[in-house]
Amino acid sequence: MKNLNLLLNIVLVIAVTVLFALHFSSNRKSKPSVGNDSSASGSSDMTIAFVNADSLTASYQMYKDELAAASARSTSAEERFAGEQRKFEKDANEFQERAQFLTITDREAKQEKLVRRQQELMQLEQQLAGDLQRQEAEVSKRIFDTIDVFLKKYAVEKELTYILSYAKGGGVWFADPQFDITPEVLKELNGRYKK
Repeated sequence: MKNLNLLLNIVLVIAVTVLFALHFSSNRKSKPSVGNDSSASGSSDMTIAFVNADSLTASYQMYKDELAAASARSTSAEERFAGEQRKFEKDANEFQERAQFLTITDREAKQEKLVRRQQELMQLEQQLAGDLQRQEAEVSKRIFDTIDVFLKKYAVEKELTYILSYAKGGGVWFADPQFDITPEVLKELNGRYKK
């Protein structure tokens, strides 16, 4: 679950970095301003706001629901693997207790069967871990896409040039609280999610 939060933060930081790069590269390509332009006088029409990524992940109901579902899937996978492992250990112990009473051929056949089951158990563990990672990636993408689509519309409606992602220890060291739109964004995101 920490991976989901980390992945979401990384994706948000990358998106902000790309936006900055696109903005500054497009400014270099444009023609120099002439006359009494707002950029020449030192003011700008650029409007920036930010969303606190930690608060967003802590309070966005879709994220909390997906986190709970992922936790349930993880618990289920762990229980399934633990059950299979207990069966294997039981069979291995029974084999050790009865091995002396078996013929060499039967003993070798049982050993081979136990080795195959152990390999299958390791494959099951890898499969379950892979399935969980794949599902976690899909959930992260779905959450990110939902937030991304909403923030793009929100930026247009509120005439914002940038919406940054702020996280303690992230790429933005300071953000003036007057530009924090997290509560409003959370209210609207959670309202849409409930529908």
